[in-house]
Amino acid sequence: MIHLVEPDRREDVTMAKGKALREDPTDRLGRDAYITTFVASNRLTDDIEQLCRAEGISHAQYTALWVLCLSDAPDGLPMGALVDGLLHRKADATRLVNILLDGGYVTREPSPGDRRVVLVKPTRAGQRLFERLTGEIKALHREQWAALDTDELRQLIHLLNKALWSGKKAPTSASAGSALTT
Repeated sequence: MIHLVEPDRREDVTMAKGKALREDPTDRLGRDAYITTFVASNRLTDDIEQLCRAEGISHAQYTALWVLCLSDAPDGLPMGALVDGLLHRKADATRLVNILLDGGYVTREPSPGDRRVVLVKPTRAGQRLFERLTGEIKALHREQWAALDTDELRQLIHLLNKALWSGKKAPTSASAGSALTT
């Protein structure tokens, strides 16, 4: 097991121009928390990217399928709602949908009720891909978090949310909050 940070074994000293400077323990812990979170995020994301690449799509494309396949919109999801669920810019969502459209995983049609609204819906092939990848990702998550029990996972989620949203407004959209847990 790799320990990225071992705060109890280091002194609170930083070198600057050959001189040892005392470092505030809170600054050091904040830096260590950032580095550990950054490395963990990259590693966890890379694992999912590998599964998605094996199926010929990206993690972002899987996330778009995730939002579409779990929506309660039988006629398709408006593009704006997809953008909200993805936490991406509209141009990024349009690009993702175009790639999924070219792969035969989604359809895109004007809304019958309002021709200005574009509805995106997963095809049967898109639904099957989503279900297959979701099973693989769930198994991966069980491996990734095997060292933590249920209470520790809840505590981790609580602490990460506390750090992320401290002093900021958390997303209010149900789909936006869910997209964070992909």
